[in-house]
Amino acid sequence: MTPIRKAAIAVAAVGAVALPLTGATTASAGTNGQQVAVSTYYSDEVQVCGHNQNNAWVCTGYFNTPGTGYTGRVGYWFKGQVTITGVRNSPHQVRTAYCNIPVSQSDNWSYCNGRSNRTL
Repeated sequence: MTPIRKAAIAVAAVGAVALPLTGATTASAGTNGQQVAVSTYYSDEVQVCGHNQNNAWVCTGYFNTPGTGYTGRVGYWFKGQVTITGVRNSPHQVRTAYCNIPVSQSDNWSYCNGRSNRTL
């Protein structure tokens, strides 16, 4: 085997091992953070901010919270305390609430109720 061929095989082997480690990782359901769903009383839309599965501080975009149920953003994983900012469009009001998200649980969604206590 030529030295160039040996080098090419070595580079390919290193790339095959290292490449999966370079991409963004997601949390598995319930094991390293949770997706968050929010219910609101006053707010028309909310944003959730907190530490994700990689311990980086992230925020969702604002999303509508219609009706009386829970609404969340798929693909954002949080753990620990999150800050939820709710906005009411008319009259314009901003409210803030906090919710504790477990690192691990049997479900992949945590529910933050800003409706029943009227914090959001």
